[in-house]
Parts: sequence; C-alpha cells; structure tokens
Amino acid sequence: MLQRIELSHLGRVYEDGCVALAGASLELRAGSITVLVGPSGCGKTTLLRLIGGLDAPTSGRVLFHGADGLLAQPRTAFAFQEPRLLPWRTVLANVALPLELAGVPVVERAERATAMLERVGLVNAVRKLPGQLSGGMRMRASIARALVTAPQLLLLDEPFGAVDEIARHALDDLLRSLWAELGMTVVMVTHSIVEATYVGERVVVMAPAPGRIIAEIFPQFTERNSALRATAEFATVTAGVLRALGEAMVEEHS
Repeated sequence: MLQRIELSHLGRVYEDGCVALAGASLELRAGSITVLVGPSGCGKTTLLRLIGGLDAPTSGRVLFHGADGLLAQPRTAFAFQEPRLLPWRTVLANVALPLELAGVPVVERAERATAMLERVGLVNAVRKLPGQLSGGMRMRASIARALVTAPQLLLLDEPFGAVDEIARHALDDLLRSLWAELGMTVVMVTHSIVEATYVGERVVVMAPAPGRIIAEIFPQFTERNSALRATAEFATVTAGVLRALGEAMVEEHS
C-alpha cells in the first residue's frame, strides 16, 4: 500500500537546454491533496509529468514508499484542462474506456462506470454524447473516467480552467468530496489562487528560470463550503499565497 511519495532533488533539462525544473524536493503523504501554483513556465506540469511517469527526470528521483519498502508506480490517473472525451462514444462508454482497455468484462465495466457517474452527478446522462453536455458536465465525465479504475494517485493539470466560475466552484467541491470518500493522493496544477487555497491541504508555490519550489502554505479551515470563500479567514490565507506568488514573479523578472 502506498504510504508516501518522495520527490528528491528533481531536475529536468530539455534537449534545447531549457531548464524546466531544478532541485525540486517534496514529500507527499498518501491520501493528501497538494496544489501547485506559479507563473507559466515554472515547471508545474513538468513536475506533474515526472510524478506520473510520463517523463523521466534528468536528475533526482521520484520514490514511492510502501509499508514494506519502495514500490513501483502506483495506479495513476490523469485529468487535463480539456476533457478529451471521444465524441462518438456515449458518456458511459467514455467513462468505461479505461476498464475496456484493461480487459474488464462488459457487465462489470458498465456497472463500475455507472456507479462512478452516479458519484459525480451524471447518472442521468449515461446515454448522451459529449457534444450534448455543458462544459462542467464534460469535466465531471472526465473526472469519473479518471477515477473509475480506483487510482491510488490522481494527477490534475488545470482540470477546471476552461469552465465558468460557478461551475468551477462546484467542481472544486466535487473534487474534495471524492478525495475524502475515495482516499487517493491528489496533486493538482492550477493558476487560480482561490482554487488552490480552497482545494489544497498544501499549496506549493513555484518560480521559473529555473523551475523550482520556493514556498509551501498549509491552509487550515474548520470547514470548507461555499460560504468559506467570502470569509476574512479565507482572504487572509489567499493573501499569503498571493504574496508568495508575487515573490516568484519578482524573482522571474529580477
């Protein structure tokens, strides 16, 4: 069982000499939810790809620790800013696709996909095509597809960046609800400071040139609900993230 993820002095240099990431070290507790913020080009997506095994570091290591020692890459799922649903497949068939590729029998994958669609509030849309859904509904389907395999690690790259603010708030609540219910480790990239503060147990602030971690903030609230975003407590924590991000921007232009 996954206990923690250790990012040890991660670096990534591309073929053109661009240093996308330098010396990034971070420990992620299993079952935690971490949000990465920072200006464009600071290595957020690169770090996410390294954690997910989609890319290999130039230096450093990503280590997955279990109760009995090191583990291989845990069950990992991704969701991106674009839902990337197949337009000719129904919502149910899209969500069931990872199970189909894994060879899960037809009846079982239909049952599991339907159950996950019910969790995200789309059980009445199972026979619809993606083009018949709103942007928020398409993202819910994308999240359902990512979670249908019961991943230990969920990696999200700006998943709600393309929807309106009201839908985004609802999706943030859905994400935290699913995280609390299913217990997976979540690492999320966003450009929204409000979203980062609301969603994250930990907000990691990154700076570019080269991409690196410069601050960690741990938002702690008694309760997270729609009313929280309008409180002075929330504004204070958000201001702290903004200050750290401002320092990152100053470093970028200094």
